[in-house]
Amino acid sequence: MLTGLRRRPWAGLEVVVALGLLGLASIAEAQPSADQVLTDAGLSAGDKQAVGSGQFVDVSISGVSERDLSFATAFLVKSPPGALGREMESGDFVTADTQVKVFGELKGAGSLADLASLTLTDDEALTLVNAKPGEALNLSASEMAAFRALGGAAAPAVQEQLRRVLLARYQAYRASGLAGIAPYDRGSGRTGDLAADLRRASQATQDIHVHLPGFQKVLLGYPQAALPGMQERFFWLKSVIHDETTYVLVHFLVAADGAARVFARREYYVSTGYNAEQTLAGFLPVQGGTMVISTVHAFTDQVTGFGGSIKRGIGSKVMAGQMKKIYEAEREKSEKAR
Repeated sequence: MLTGLRRRPWAGLEVVVALGLLGLASIAEAQPSADQVLTDAGLSAGDKQAVGSGQFVDVSISGVSERDLSFATAFLVKSPPGALGREMESGDFVTADTQVKVFGELKGAGSLADLASLTLTDDEALTLVNAKPGEALNLSASEMAAFRALGGAAAPAVQEQLRRVLLARYQAYRASGLAGIAPYDRGSGRTGDLAADLRRASQATQDIHVHLPGFQKVLLGYPQAALPGMQERFFWLKSVIHDETTYVLVHFLVAADGAARVFARREYYVSTGYNAEQTLAGFLPVQGGTMVISTVHAFTDQVTGFGGSIKRGIGSKVMAGQMKKIYEAEREKSEKAR
């Protein structure tokens, strides 16, 4: 369990992960100590001691837009990077999130059968058919029109339309990557361009371009860009987040270089609450296990405008806490399997 939490400012947006990924080209040849990795990343003596004792060290980083709730974290796992990579490839990172109530995998070209276990209650269906432009629901103008056309229809008809919306978004993203993500209709001619935010988050990992250029190219140029041996999986999720039913589309990527692993989790559609999210993590072999260094960028329109910086600070703490719970569950599971 977590026994403490430390926070400190960070100068470089993705310095922690970038320094970790620097080791992907050489770290497999001679594993450094955890202290060495954390020293290279710029952590203080107190932070290094906290990580070594099993704590998560939460690092404050700058956002890439006014909508960005961003943070970084570092912690030590006794299992090797390969074991953690296999956990990511298995999809267990999905089920570790207690907010997820139902999920399924989308494969290949995708089909409505992949979403067969996604069902709606009458209230959930009513929320969709009453959709209006704005920030309450994340839908494109055409998606919103399709739901509103079902006014008065029974839940199964709305359920079928939701499956079609999620399938279409998956197929567009799989075919065109960021360019295939439809913006959200905010009303009065305004849109929420989540693709632009995800692109900024990917570009922020600029040091990866030097040390592992192929992975940043994947983040920016998927599906045309890929790496040899790269593993990817797609899931849909039905979650309850802050008492709101939320539908999410997730893309997982795991790549390897020697004993090290790099992992990306991109939420390229979220129905409510926030717009999109991208997590990047380096699993770096050190003496005694794996140093995990991760950054998260979560985007929401609800932290813009007056008081936005205060709301972003609060939102980042909430997001950090939730992600730590997920990482802690994966850490405990991986170490029990040793």
